[in-house]
Amino acid sequence: MLKFDLKKSAQHKPLFHFQGQVELQGICTVFGDSGAGKTSFFRVLAGLDKHFYGALEWRGKTWQDNSTFIKTEKRHIGMVFQEPRLFPHLDTLGNLKLATKKAVNSLYTIAELAKLLDFEPLLNKKIQQLSGGQKQRIAIARAILTGPDLLLMDEPLSSLDQHSRQLLLPFFKKLSEKIPIIYITHSMQEVFYLSREMILINQGEIESIGDPHALFLNLNLSLAKHKHSGLMVNVQAIHWDDEFSVLHGLIDQQAILVAMEKPPTLEDIQIKIESKDVILATHKLEFSSLQNCLRVQIEQIEQLPTSSVLLTLNTGTQKILAKITIKSLNELELKVKQNIFAYIKAMSISALDS
Repeated sequence: MLKFDLKKSAQHKPLFHFQGQVELQGICTVFGDSGAGKTSFFRVLAGLDKHFYGALEWRGKTWQDNSTFIKTEKRHIGMVFQEPRLFPHLDTLGNLKLATKKAVNSLYTIAELAKLLDFEPLLNKKIQQLSGGQKQRIAIARAILTGPDLLLMDEPLSSLDQHSRQLLLPFFKKLSEKIPIIYITHSMQEVFYLSREMILINQGEIESIGDPHALFLNLNLSLAKHKHSGLMVNVQAIHWDDEFSVLHGLIDQQAILVAMEKPPTLEDIQIKIESKDVILATHKLEFSSLQNCLRVQIEQIEQLPTSSVLLTLNTGTQKILAKITIKSLNELELKVKQNIFAYIKAMSISALDS
């Protein structure tokens, strides 16, 4: 259990207030807009910012209170930042060996991680010879080799190539069965793929903690106003069209096309449908380039601060969001429990293997 109630002020003006508790079984993602306070939350957990006051406890041990402050090196944590922060005067192996000297009980050897994270040929390479993705994989291995009780990751995949992302995401999931992870991200795909618990940070405060699906469906939270608000939806893969690079799939037994670069590796995938890319109609449209049409029922209508509304739509067992103007809502005379059609552009759908 991780418990925290931490504040930071400047010139008597409150800047941050992080309060809550999480079980930390597996991966707990931390999500929020840029500038919301995600990195500040990371730094106070890591003991890198002494300007916070309050209480912080991990597994019954006090890391910080009015009379205690445990230094970073005494917290037995592993840290992964957005940039690798490797020592340039050491080669790959030298960086990793340095980490093993601090380890009390590492779960992996250097050789095992080199194979799992695909950097065996790089062990004798100078850091300057490595690509960004290679450096970050080695930085992740270095953090694991210290034998931490907890891993803190601050957007570790934000600037990586697709190969590194596809390699690391499943690895993080498996690793979290052995080491709990707090994982900061701005990617909805990463949130839904990795975690069952999410911390939502908004304007320097913990706005809510809970299941990602429940939080994204809560129209009272800031997520509903997010520029890229939307939901992840499960799609059953049926047929791959190699000519047009399109997957034919089903959402609650309704046909849908998903534009992808290559065939999915699994029978079921997750796709993100953004609320701004959903077009609503009370009758089926004729002579349109829109190829994805779902029969939905309106569950909820929530007015946003701007002249728009957010609708929660039920596809059967799943939900999607649609953002439209109040003018459109009134002209279409849309109401809760009404059955309508939701059109989605195939190219607006981003996919991720489950």
